[in-house]
Amino acid sequence: MVDTDNTQIFQFTLGPVQGFVAQARRTRDFWAGSFILSWLSSVAIAAIQRQGGEVLFPVPDKSYLRHLYDQASAQDSLPQQGSIPNRFRAATAKVPLGFEPERVGKAVQDAWKALADAVWEQDLKAVSRQETKKIWNRQVANFWEISWVLSDKATSGNLLDRRKNWRNTVPPQEPGHKCMMMDGWQELSGVAETNLSEVDKFWNGLRQSGSPGIATDLRKGERLCAMAFIKRRFSRCFDTISVPLPGPAADAIPNAQPGKPGYIPSHVHGWKLPHAVPSVSFLAAAPWLAEVIRNAPAEVFEDFYIAARELTGLNEKDHVGTDSAFSIDIRCVSEAVTERRANRLQRLWAGLDGQVYFPSALENPRIFGADMQPQARKVLQQLHKLRNAAGQKDLPSPYYAILLMDGDQLGKHMGDEDKQNPISQALNAFTRAVGDIVRAHNGFLIYAGGDDVLALLPLEDALPAAAALQAMYRDLFAQHSPKGKPIDSTLSGAIEYVHIRTPLTRVLQDAHKLLDDIAKEKTGRNAIAVRVWKPSGLALQWAMPWEKALDDEDKREVTFFREKNLPEGKGIEKEEVTIKVGAVSIDKLARAFAQQAAAADGERFSNKFFFRMQQILERFGEVEETKETKETNVVNEATLQKLLLAEYLHSWGGLDKRTGLDTGSLKNQLEQLLVQCHQWRREEAGGEAVPDKKSPFNPEAALLVRFLAQKGLDKE
Repeated sequence: MVDTDNTQIFQFTLGPVQGFVAQARRTRDFWAGSFILSWLSSVAIAAIQRQGGEVLFPVPDKSYLRHLYDQASAQDSLPQQGSIPNRFRAATAKVPLGFEPERVGKAVQDAWKALADAVWEQDLKAVSRQETKKIWNRQVANFWEISWVLSDKATSGNLLDRRKNWRNTVPPQEPGHKCMMMDGWQELSGVAETNLSEVDKFWNGLRQSGSPGIATDLRKGERLCAMAFIKRRFSRCFDTISVPLPGPAADAIPNAQPGKPGYIPSHVHGWKLPHAVPSVSFLAAAPWLAEVIRNAPAEVFEDFYIAARELTGLNEKDHVGTDSAFSIDIRCVSEAVTERRANRLQRLWAGLDGQVYFPSALENPRIFGADMQPQARKVLQQLHKLRNAAGQKDLPSPYYAILLMDGDQLGKHMGDEDKQNPISQALNAFTRAVGDIVRAHNGFLIYAGGDDVLALLPLEDALPAAAALQAMYRDLFAQHSPKGKPIDSTLSGAIEYVHIRTPLTRVLQDAHKLLDDIAKEKTGRNAIAVRVWKPSGLALQWAMPWEKALDDEDKREVTFFREKNLPEGKGIEKEEVTIKVGAVSIDKLARAFAQQAAAADGERFSNKFFFRMQQILERFGEVEETKETKETNVVNEATLQKLLLAEYLHSWGGLDKRTGLDTGSLKNQLEQLLVQCHQWRREEAGGEAVPDKKSPFNPEAALLVRFLAQKGLDKE
């Protein structure tokens, strides 16, 4: 299996990814799953490096590894998000013949057990029953699926995929009451009979145990399995973790001696982490809240805070300013608070549980409890006073966005050794910059590793953020491409607009299908795909190649700070970078329509026009192909433009006169809207986008403009 130069390929993967990450009840569960998976993958890298191996793709971030080895300098920022992929390949020109892949799997399992043990000691040891310990041990020992292959270069190919299909572990049957976060796994009380009062007695006792932060982390009525409990509570003890790497004595391992170049320590470690991440309710409300903070009198905000604070013990103060050690604040709210501090506004006033800004939550006895409904009604009264005092016509949008992005066509370039190092350099630069780009758009980054990005953002910021990320990705690969060998990788994206009451797990799983099946497969990659989920279900879908989605004649500048690794042992520095990003046409149109509605003497947005447009496009989309198709389409386009202009003016009855818009400007605006209703696709990856002849129009594009313009505040 070994080449003449003693080079071997070691490939490794850790899962289940979706089973661990995507099953989440809160944002923090989503974040925690990604972080833990990334940390365990970094432990696998450490076990490889300690045996003299080298990870070729993707090259792990040096700053992250310095924290893992407890060698970080003061300049190294604390890693707050996962950034190490769960799947990679490793090799070295001089892999020892005694290289033992089993040690990599053992290192991961040891690290997982150490994390589980720390959580057990912190929270469960003093209050658990014997059955709880049995469940804990069984679940911790049987969750992870680790696959690896060791081969020579010539046979590496798809061996890892083939190995993953050869499953040799089957999880044991799970009895009893089930976890509320992770399907099929038994919750930890160990109560076997159908007796929920006994189950709740266990969990209520745990909440009242006095363990740090547990009353906040574990809400009333929640029942969790071991993996879900670890996700919920690990951040409070992660900095205590220190795990020895399995292997022989130090003098038998290459690069294992202190003071030698490339020294790899014998232990891996954790570090301090934030104990809270922004909720989806807080993210959805953030732009509205920022405007309220800027405009509401301080005394009105204080009255609202006093009433709301009696309703909920939860708060999100870490996300409204930079007083904490972690840069996870939501930018628009943080900046608004900073602006108003001189005017007696206190940061904690804006750090309430995000649900208190939504009447639907305040009116629902299941959210804050039936016994708290009188107080919830008081908060609702104060909310309306706050909104009126700030001059806000509407309440906050109840929708937020999940943004998932992934690189295209990297695999075809990895076989060229001249491109492997430039690809890793481009991906590392991209990973280091993603956090600032997401934060610049008021979002929260869940994961950025290699060419993958996962983030949560307010509704109005998701499309601009996706455009900025794809522009940065494109620019970085252009910069790092070897001379004469361009790396034509692009970045596709999927955005799920989600109501705050929609179960998070369901939409997270759908985001991957939207990216893979629609943005990549159906549209042909280098594309953006969007779905809107209302409480009643899927409302609409739209997809477009990036070059058709962007208005490159209308560009904005996005400035951010990118971390740059310094020579070994000298930490990192930040450099300011500015990129130019084209406006997303459909987002630009939505903002224009919203401004027109606002200018029309406060008239509410017209639904009639967009539903009529949908009906018109459906009729025109049914035109059959003929020998004169090209000429017919020209006629259809011209006819459509006239119909839409007439319908637009009719729907709003002289809107052009009330807003000052001339008919020519309206016509141009509708032409742009019609362009976004066309369907385009690539026949092959990297090719030119062409019209989809079988389905020329997507009427739901008009409804997407309506949704974005109204910020989801219309009634179904």
